[in-house]
Amino acid sequence: MTQRTIYHRRGLSTIGLVVVGGVVVVAVAAAMIGGSGGGGDEIQIETDLFEVQAGTFTITIPASGELVAREQVELRSSLDGTATIMEIIDEGTPVEAGSILVRLDDKDVIERIEAAEEAIVSAQNKVETRTADLAIEQKSRESSLARAVVSVDQSKLALLAWQEGDDVSKRNQLALAVRTTEKDYKRLEEKYHKSLELRSRDFISQNDLEQDEIDMIRAEANLSKARLDKDVYEKYTFEKDKQRKESDLKQAQDELIRVETRTTASVRSAQSNLEAAKSNLDSKNERLVKYQEQLESCTVIAPAPGMVVYGTTLGGSRWDRNEPFRVGSKISRNELLIVLPNTEHMLADVKVNEALSGNVKNEQIATIRMDAFPEQILNGQVVSVGVLAEGGGWRDPNRREYSVSLSVDNIGNLALKPSMRCKADILVGEVENVLYVPVQAVHRLGRTTMVYIAQGSMYQPTPVTLGQASDLFVEITDGLATGERVLLRDPPPGTAIELASPE
Repeated sequence: MTQRTIYHRRGLSTIGLVVVGGVVVVAVAAAMIGGSGGGGDEIQIETDLFEVQAGTFTITIPASGELVAREQVELRSSLDGTATIMEIIDEGTPVEAGSILVRLDDKDVIERIEAAEEAIVSAQNKVETRTADLAIEQKSRESSLARAVVSVDQSKLALLAWQEGDDVSKRNQLALAVRTTEKDYKRLEEKYHKSLELRSRDFISQNDLEQDEIDMIRAEANLSKARLDKDVYEKYTFEKDKQRKESDLKQAQDELIRVETRTTASVRSAQSNLEAAKSNLDSKNERLVKYQEQLESCTVIAPAPGMVVYGTTLGGSRWDRNEPFRVGSKISRNELLIVLPNTEHMLADVKVNEALSGNVKNEQIATIRMDAFPEQILNGQVVSVGVLAEGGGWRDPNRREYSVSLSVDNIGNLALKPSMRCKADILVGEVENVLYVPVQAVHRLGRTTMVYIAQGSMYQPTPVTLGQASDLFVEITDGLATGERVLLRDPPPGTAIELASPE
């Protein structure tokens, strides 16, 4: 195996391939210069020939793009309305977490905080007043309900006392009056009849007889009155007293319901007023907290380490600014102020041609070279492959490319920054123990693929079958043997043997 093959096997594909390509270019140039001199043909032939050997070469896909931060923090203005920048750190400054980046004018916010604090005091006073009103309504309800309950209880007792006391007593009294008047009437009636008999015998005077008659008549009248009083009470007075007592109880019960309804509504209204006052106080407190947070937002602090990049630089400004942020600049709500990319962890965002993108897979190894540090070769690997192709825009509408993210390792002390241009070679495969030639040695004649094999001072065109290929080498699966030498350019005029026609 040749030394060149061993070099590619070690994986230094980019350097090796570039060196070989450079040698080929120099050889071609030397051949063109020496083509007219007879003594230069021998040197031209040797430098333009490649001896076929079995070996290994890598297949890489070239890509180009720029660096981006794997992690970055975007800091935006959270102030309502516009604000003025009072202080701002210089762009490009590396900062640590906790560093002050921007100070915004906080005068308006402080005034809002003072007004909010005054509003909170007023709202607290209203809550205290509403709390006292609720306590008064609750006490008033308790007192009114207690009086209404007592009235109901008294009405019940009055009804019960009348039913079991006054009514019974009145009935007994009337019944006693009837019985006593009946007895008195019977006694006087018997006396009167005896007086009539005595008068007939002339034992008593006429005057005594008349007096006994008068007493009997009076007793009869008293009996009739007693019976009438009893009937009137049972038919009328009893029902009247009963209805009055029951009505008093019903009115007391209805009044209890009215008092309960009225006082419940008053208490509920007082509770609603208190809840509204508390809600108003909560709203004022929330507004104060918001203003206090906005006061804190007037000082923008780095939440993580990184390098300061202005939002105007990235085009994240809401307004079309012609200059970067500076002291006195006006910024609006949610406007991008600063981006802090973490330069310790970078990615190479490169573009791969659509025709080659299908060979790129995650975790494939890559070598990366920065335009700013061309002598430094960085290692990396494929982190992700874009899902959709990106067009070339109006400059090249037919170009289609996929975005590929590569990790950037062994950074060391390199001062890498976002947007630095870079080139990468992505290792997509390795062809082992095969015959291969540089791609310059392969020629096409119509549909025939061939190489020119050196035969003395002439060159024999030989059809070959190709296998896998990189951007510098191609595998020959049929048509060549080890040790044969192939020409790396078109043969000089008159040196090519005519290709035999296929039978």
